[in-house]
Amino acid sequence: MIEATSKRKDSNLTQLFEFLSDQKKYSEDAIIKKFSSEIFSKQLHVTKNHLYEAILKSMRAFNIEKSLDHKLKSMLHDVQFLYDKRLVNQAKTILKRVRNLAEEYEKYTTQLEVLDWESKILASQFYVGGIEKDIDNISDKYYEILEKIQNSREYNDLQSKMFNNYYKEGIERKNENYKTNDQIINQFILKDENRALSFKARCCFYNIHSIYYKINNNWEKAYEYRKKLLQLFEESERISPEEMNMHFAAINNLLPVSLHAGNYKEVEDLLVKMRNITENYPKVKVSEDLEMKIFTHSNIAELSLFVRIGDVDKGLELIETITPFITENERIIRKFPLLHLYYNIAYFYFSIGKYSQANQWMNNILNENSLKSVEDIHSSSHILTMILQFEQGRDELLSYLARSTQRYLNKLEGLYDFESILLSFLKKNTTTKSKKDLHKNFKKLREQLEKARYEPGERNALSTIDLLAWVDSKIEGIPFHEIMKRNAVQR
Repeated sequence: MIEATSKRKDSNLTQLFEFLSDQKKYSEDAIIKKFSSEIFSKQLHVTKNHLYEAILKSMRAFNIEKSLDHKLKSMLHDVQFLYDKRLVNQAKTILKRVRNLAEEYEKYTTQLEVLDWESKILASQFYVGGIEKDIDNISDKYYEILEKIQNSREYNDLQSKMFNNYYKEGIERKNENYKTNDQIINQFILKDENRALSFKARCCFYNIHSIYYKINNNWEKAYEYRKKLLQLFEESERISPEEMNMHFAAINNLLPVSLHAGNYKEVEDLLVKMRNITENYPKVKVSEDLEMKIFTHSNIAELSLFVRIGDVDKGLELIETITPFITENERIIRKFPLLHLYYNIAYFYFSIGKYSQANQWMNNILNENSLKSVEDIHSSSHILTMILQFEQGRDELLSYLARSTQRYLNKLEGLYDFESILLSFLKKNTTTKSKKDLHKNFKKLREQLEKARYEPGERNALSTIDLLAWVDSKIEGIPFHEIMKRNAVQR
């Protein structure tokens, strides 16, 4: 009877799971209608909870095979089982394997558990064959690990504070946090990388310095530290899902500073490394999330590269290749990278004068209000949308957009100088102006932008508009992508 009840329950869960999997959008009414004749529909919330628990259980079982943490926990369970059965020597053999893995991958809490077990086993054998030095070694090792935990925690806390100042919800556009960042970077442990006692602590050390210099617009130093971080992973022999994800992040973070420096060949090499990163981790199962990140971030960077070097044909070919994949997978791609990719597609179309196509992709961003980020995709999108309307001669819409954009940017704690200058220009100059006056005003706009020290990569080299190149294209009567190509050759 119990077995029959269990099978019926499993059947209900399977039916519900298969129906939910086929739904493009969740609908409670559709579920009730579909299973109206089933007994479980009268307590649908209970069945859904059971299904949720079953899915989690299945995912945990799947994750055990690829997670080092789960593997270590499982091995420690084996140690417990063997110890309880008085098979101490076999328990010690597994414990040694646990210790080696935990040391290799800096799993400090697991190392402490191993030491507790070693102490417990020594005591259970009434210290037979043991000497006082064994006890001292366990104690010394214990305090050494505690020191590394504290050291790692200090670096991680400082990194979190630095990134907290950088990734602000609502995007603080003024430099009020720069003093705090100076206090962080002047901490004793950040004066010398050798004070980082572990691999992860050293990663934090490089991350903190790179983001600090990027915030302060010192791209050369930011490049130096991000290069060191990538080198750290390339020289490492550690192989795990966590390391692969961190390695991916190191490549992804180096891309914008390399692009900003005009190291276009290096950008191409980094894109190859990113897309082939799984080859460095042959025994690691690649998650769907990482696959999506590799797709989105590599294409974000490559589109940025094609805009920078003015490569029209390759950019169009790339967009044609990736658009079907985006359409098919947009529900499972993380929101911010997806919006960033939309933006870069729109920006590429803008760069080659295809303004209608650019507007279509831009609308995908402007209709999404749930996300704000340091890269400030939304503000860049508002600015680019205004320029697109200007290019298409939509005077009435441009006037409205100028007002709404100013209100939007003011909510972000003020406009950058270059934004105020551009907004003023677009309000005063429409396509109804004479070509002579417009040419004169574009020259004046360029002078104003130069005085404002406008920096195309002020926020992120992968998501900002090169206004100076656009203005030059208007002054010289040359397509924007040709100006970009010329600038790339001259760098």
